Amino acid sequence: MRVNRRAQTLFYTLPALLVLFSFYAFGQEMTERHIPVGAYPFLKSEYLTAGTIVAVEDEAGTLTVKEDGRERSFRLTEGTKIWLDRSRFGQPTLDGKLSDLATGLNVEVRSLGPERPGVAYWIKALVVTP
Repeated sequence: MRVNRRAQTLFYTLPALLVLFSFYAFGQEMTERHIPVGAYPFLKSEYLTAGTIVAVEDEAGTLTVKEDGRERSFRLTEGTKIWLDRSRFGQPTLDGKLSDLATGLNVEVRSLGPERPGVAYWIKALVVTP
C-alpha cells in the first residue's frame, strides 16, 4: 500500500508542534513569575497594567490599580495566579492569595486579553517587608 508522504509528515509533525507550543506557553508563564516587578517598564500594554493598588475587595474578588492617573479594576477568578515578588530581599517569589495584597503595593496585572480585559490572568506584587 502506498502512503502519501505529505499526510504522513503532517500526521507526525502536527502533534509534535502542539506539544512544543504548550511547553512554550507554560515556560513563558513560569519565567514571568521570576521577573521582578518594574524590571521592564516599557512592556506595558493594554493587557499589562503596572501601578499601585488603591483598593482590594476580598468578598467581591476585585482589585483596583492606579496607573498614570487612571484607575483600572480587575476581577479575579479561581485561575488567577498571584505572585509575591521578594527579589529586593534576595528571596524567591512566592505564590500568594488575594488577602496578601494591600493598598499601596506596586503591582503588575496581566489581563486575559481582548476577550476578557477586566479579568486578571496573573498579578505580581512587590513585597515591601520580608
